[in-house]
Amino acid sequence: MPENPPKDSGTWILALDSVLRAAVGERELVHLIEAPTLLDVPISPPYCRQVLVWNENLLPAMDLAAWLRPGEPVQRRWPLAGVFGYQTKPGAEPAYGALLLAGIPERARTADSQACALLKQPARWRTLAISCFKRGDHPIPILDLPHLFTGGLLTAV
Repeated sequence: MPENPPKDSGTWILALDSVLRAAVGERELVHLIEAPTLLDVPISPPYCRQVLVWNENLLPAMDLAAWLRPGEPVQRRWPLAGVFGYQTKPGAEPAYGALLLAGIPERARTADSQACALLKQPARWRTLAISCFKRGDHPIPILDLPHLFTGGLLTAV
């Protein structure tokens, strides 16, 4: 009987800042916006102080690096914003949110054999990630987009 070839999946590796990386499925990154126009939102959390307009929708523009490292000064200019699609339940219409990115996402292939333990630092990864894989010597958490964009970060603070 022939062996089944190992299955792999397409992912996008996202630069959250100069050090932090995360991944999403290849179909979850819907649009990349260079030099996004961000609108300030008063009285909002430090990790979500802005929104952007995309296809006539107002999307929260989240800075996950600021959420992962609370208390550190946030004075960055974001060259990119990624628009991500997600479903809150099977068969539901897609919803959208935006993440501020420090660089162009990198496409990669991942396989089950690359699975690894979730990073221990920053400790807040446990709230954001559904899994983790190793790329070379670097663990890359896979983001739980529905949890992230539907208020999961507020309950973890």
